[in-house]
Amino acid sequence: MAEQRVEGHVLADAPIETRDWYAWNDLQPPGPPRFHVVGEVQVPNPGVHTLLVPKTPQGINPSILLLDLYLKQEPGTWPQVVVWVPARYDKRPGYYRQVQIFYGRQVIADIPVQDVH
Repeated sequence: MAEQRVEGHVLADAPIETRDWYAWNDLQPPGPPRFHVVGEVQVPNPGVHTLLVPKTPQGINPSILLLDLYLKQEPGTWPQVVVWVPARYDKRPGYYRQVQIFYGRQVIADIPVQDVH
């Protein structure tokens, strides 16, 4: 397994694979409602971390959350092996009906939101 030394930076909009997206409104007591999104992203080495941030500007429908996915390469020497890493976004308070995940300008996931009581 080859290792490569890299400097920390945000990776460019290269092709991406994702899986297992799930979003839910946590309405269980005690309040206020909390909102969560989780999924997995395939990255080129274990030193790459995911970051989900609200897209600016948001769309015209306030019940649909738009999130940008960024991949950040941590500095250091990393084995060049493809791995799946978690992606997560949490908001408190928050309540949505749908989530769209963007990578660059492309929608890579369109997720219905479940209510958990």
